[in-house]
Amino acid sequence: MRINISEILSFLGDAKFKYEYSGKADFFIEGFCPLSELKPKSITWIKEIESFDFSTINAPLNLLIVTTHNPSVNCDVSEYNFIHTDNPKVVYFEILRNFFAPPQKTSHVASSAVIETSNIGSNVSIGHNCYICKDVTIGDNVTIKNNVVIECPTKIGSDCNIESGVIIGSSGYGYYTHNDKRPKQVPEYGGVIIGDRVSIGSNTCIARGTLSDTIIEDDVKIDNLCHIAHNVFIGARSYVIALSMIAGSCVIGEDVHVAPGALIMDQKTIGKNSIVGLGAVVTKSVDANKVVAGVPAKVIRDKG
Repeated sequence: MRINISEILSFLGDAKFKYEYSGKADFFIEGFCPLSELKPKSITWIKEIESFDFSTINAPLNLLIVTTHNPSVNCDVSEYNFIHTDNPKVVYFEILRNFFAPPQKTSHVASSAVIETSNIGSNVSIGHNCYICKDVTIGDNVTIKNNVVIECPTKIGSDCNIESGVIIGSSGYGYYTHNDKRPKQVPEYGGVIIGDRVSIGSNTCIARGTLSDTIIEDDVKIDNLCHIAHNVFIGARSYVIALSMIAGSCVIGEDVHVAPGALIMDQKTIGKNSIVGLGAVVTKSVDANKVVAGVPAKVIRDKG
């Protein structure tokens, strides 16, 4: 593959990215690479150019480097090809997404999968040893990897990715006692609703709702080894990172970031655009636009 710099700059312009290019006018690339494994005629990115040691890069590699704006870099900039932008990570990966996208996937259901539903959209891939019950609806362009179980009424939107080992629709942890004091499990009548473009990481468990549904809105990203309890609501574009636990009936607002290992107690609300810090234990609801951390979690600052 040979991509001319003019094609890349035209793409950035059409996508309304703000950038400046400095380098050869007839330059082209053939691939991409990380900084740790540089390859000739490739595109790479540097998060903070002012702290980078350019002596580690040979100019003859003819790299295209996406990085920040800094005219005082300690190198001969004429030897390199730069795309300067305020957010090099976004620009770099959007270029890769546009020019180096993998081939379009096609529908495939592994022979070992047990699929009881017929409500499956187009371009859906389902891996080995999956079980999907009859009350499941799956949208278009969904990937469900190996050993996934979906065992309750569930609606999955389009363009979702569900990694191996995910369990959706398991029973929530809810019990009550009567005269004999023996715990009885609360019966569950709800399901799970998952929006569009949702990603769910390996070995994550999502419990079904008790009376209403557990809801995960569009563009939510859930990491590996997370627990989402019954009747949880997670607002659009929120992130739930590895080993986090969200207990029953919590409400997570839009654009919330739950850092690794965080625990949120039941029936708490995390306001939109807030951050729950690494390993935090949330015992009280959190207002919008706050950053909380610690055990128990406390507000440490406003989120700008």
